[in-house]
Amino acid sequence: MLVLSLCLAGCLAQKIPADVARQIQIFGIELNSGRDYREFRGIAATEEPCLKGYELNFENLDLIIGYGFNRKIRKITTRNRNTSVFGISPGNTVEEGRKRAIQAGLSEDVAINRYKGDGISLYLLVDEKDRIFGITVETVD
Repeated sequence: MLVLSLCLAGCLAQKIPADVARQIQIFGIELNSGRDYREFRGIAATEEPCLKGYELNFENLDLIIGYGFNRKIRKITTRNRNTSVFGISPGNTVEEGRKRAIQAGLSEDVAINRYKGDGISLYLLVDEKDRIFGITVETVD
């Protein structure tokens, strides 16, 4: 019973502050939402299992939505240049992304290009030219 309780505790969604939620501009998708996005903007997702639930991959949109076992959105990854998180978009320099993450009140994590704050984790996916090619934002367990 203790093991089951610990496993379920990692899947419980935390409330994301409204000011943080407003700064996630990824097609109107919200962390902790229970909305089922198996089809989005006329595109059917490819479903893939993951350790904390499952992910819906929208390859044509450069978008992945991760759900927990509780069927709530726990992670969003975007490579789409028309999206942003805290004003950071794919295509920005890593230094610009770092500056905007810190201005948004996030603190740098020990992992390179990872930031944390207010129940979320932000990870900047960076190429060899120090350009951000993707962004992952997820709830912190």
